[in-house]
Amino acid sequence: MIESAYCYCEAAKYLLTGHDMMAVVQVNAAIGMEILLKSFVARPSGNHGQVNDTYDLDPKLINDAHRELQHAGKIAADDKRVDKHDLLTFFTLHLRTSGRVFDSTRRNIAMCSQMLDLGQMIESVVKWYRERGCRDVFIVCYGMTPADFQPGSGKEPEPT
Repeated sequence: MIESAYCYCEAAKYLLTGHDMMAVVQVNAAIGMEILLKSFVARPSGNHGQVNDTYDLDPKLINDAHRELQHAGKIAADDKRVDKHDLLTFFTLHLRTSGRVFDSTRRNIAMCSQMLDLGQMIESVVKWYRERGCRDVFIVCYGMTPADFQPGSGKEPEPT
């Protein structure tokens, strides 16, 4: 999911160079942010570790965030419909769970302050996964250049 969020972020950056593409840029950035925020509550549901892996979202966590927004007055108290595509719900959910997710590093405060910059957020999430020994190819290779993969260097590429 992190790789998908990164691809949408990169597409948004690239489209910024085009003429009159702001609406498309905004859609790509929003999709990237949604995927990244959903990754915190996603659980593998099939083909784990393969190219065609699938994920399900934890409905209890999403419902809890929806109720919290209702109590805060951000959405109508009588609104029973939980929108699984609402970025405010996922941002609230991220803030609620970030203490649990980032408890050993306490980087959640710095990360939350950068929520508006998707690229920085992706970089922080990749770093967090690396610190925990994640061996996913995207996480390991994120930020590397082709020179890092040159044969004969006598060493394995180090993630930057």
